[in-house]
Amino acid sequence: MTPTAQVVSLLKQNTSKLEGLKKEHIHAYMISPQDKTKTDAILVVSEAPGGRHGYGNGVPIFERRRLQLDFYYPPNYEQDMEAIEQKVRAFLFAHSFRCYANAGHVMTPDNKNITNTLKFNYTIQM
Repeated sequence: MTPTAQVVSLLKQNTSKLEGLKKEHIHAYMISPQDKTKTDAILVVSEAPGGRHGYGNGVPIFERRRLQLDFYYPPNYEQDMEAIEQKVRAFLFAHSFRCYANAGHVMTPDNKNITNTLKFNYTIQM
């Protein structure tokens, strides 16, 4: 299973702990064409470039990798976007994913959605 699929599965299994997110609106790599919500938050998980190996005695012992979470909100969204994102950050932190970048909320010029991108580091043992 890819890291993206693992995180999507983890988030979907725990939406009861992540107020503001629904299972049907958490996707891997792209928003499903069937997801046409105009009222709920959408979350897209994908892998981000970067990362490096850690070595011990010239042998790789771990690899640092990255994930990216893109949040999409309708322009008239009334819930607290920051609170939703904070819950996801805290949940993933408890599962060894460390947030290192928060792009901030912006409105897209094409469809007027509000978006935010969070980037995470995580480590796998070799």
